[in-house]
Amino acid sequence: MSDPATPSAAEVRRRLRRPPPPWRFRLARLYERLVNTAIAGAIGWGLAFKGLAKTGQAGASEWTALWLSVLAAVVLLKVLLAFGPVFAGRDRMFWVLSSPVDRAALLSPRFLGLLGFGAAVGAVWPAVVFGVVGVSAPPGVWVFAGSAAAGVAVVAGAVVLQRARLRPQNWLSVLAAAAVLALFLRSDVVAVEMIWLVPAAVPLVVVAAASLRRLNRADLSTGGALAAAVRVSVSWLDLALLGAILAERRARLLGRVRSARLRGSPVTVLVWTDVLRARRAPNGLLVWAGLLPLPALVALGGEVDWVPAVHLVAAFIATDRLAAGLKSVCRSASIRRMLGVPDWTLRLAHLVVPATGAVVWCVATATFTPHVSWLNAAVSAVGALAVVYRIATKPPLDYGVAAIDFGVLGPVPIGLVLQLSRGPLLLYLLCVLQVVLG
Repeated sequence: MSDPATPSAAEVRRRLRRPPPPWRFRLARLYERLVNTAIAGAIGWGLAFKGLAKTGQAGASEWTALWLSVLAAVVLLKVLLAFGPVFAGRDRMFWVLSSPVDRAALLSPRFLGLLGFGAAVGAVWPAVVFGVVGVSAPPGVWVFAGSAAAGVAVVAGAVVLQRARLRPQNWLSVLAAAAVLALFLRSDVVAVEMIWLVPAAVPLVVVAAASLRRLNRADLSTGGALAAAVRVSVSWLDLALLGAILAERRARLLGRVRSARLRGSPVTVLVWTDVLRARRAPNGLLVWAGLLPLPALVALGGEVDWVPAVHLVAAFIATDRLAAGLKSVCRSASIRRMLGVPDWTLRLAHLVVPATGAVVWCVATATFTPHVSWLNAAVSAVGALAVVYRIATKPPLDYGVAAIDFGVLGPVPIGLVLQLSRGPLLLYLLCVLQVVLG
């Protein structure tokens, strides 16, 4: 005799043939999305209008905007290449590779969505960057059109590189450095080249669309795991999983390294190993060097009061890029047990590289950054290292904390908020101190 609670086969088939949601439910969801989009657009328009109404220094603002635009394009291309950019999850991977359905037809919606994303980011970027640095003259329509075409070209170029199985991470870093150096020499050339970005994006889109039908499993599955890791990390408010996936991918890109015998005391060996780790990850050193002119550019844009705080935040990001070894030993108990060294020795040895990078970065920037005194530089160096240490030594998140209802926004997990504020809260307090000292 079957269990009454167990549904029959007919009931299962009836549930599987359940009709789609009624039109009222769809209309409500569409209305909610439109309202959220309108609110976000109104806020963005207000910030952009306020930024475009601000005037900056003639010559300096345009140069700063071009410099930031080149870096933004390089960062966007690196992010797209990390995800694929066209990828398929495990549920769609079977149908893409095993069925006779046209592969380009299955991948074209995501490709078109990526093109729309690139065009939207490119169209909004001039308002953002000019709002930061100010403008000496109102930007024309061709600036926004050229920027939107640049976004489309970046996305299409990433798809072409994906089909060619080229992951030019190191060459892309060299290209970014060369572009920034070219801006130092002739910044007006890039402004002229904005005109031909519109016709240059068209052939890239055509080639990228033609290459969709030739993407194989290796090309499509690369970004699926990373997208799943991003989704889980954001859902659980913990970026440790994403950091582990990225570290594994960087190790695979290295392929093979030359082994060497390390001699000396345990502290010396650990420090030298951390130096080798930083040398084998040139992207971290590139970010460290690329952040050097950022506080000075903010000062040239007219934001004098916020320069010390920006200096501190930039110093923190630069120091954090050199703290991969510190994060590894602090977040992995198995590595600490395997090394057989006391925890304080491990942490002290892996603080040498980030501390040296923080001191050198702050001393170098203090020599040419306006409105940043040596006291501000000292606070930035010590504060950046302290924030990096607190974030690296953060224990795993405890999701079993109690939620308290204050009667305003519903139940608030105070314990989880306090765990997430370990590091960012200290950075915020140090930014306030920098503004007061400045």
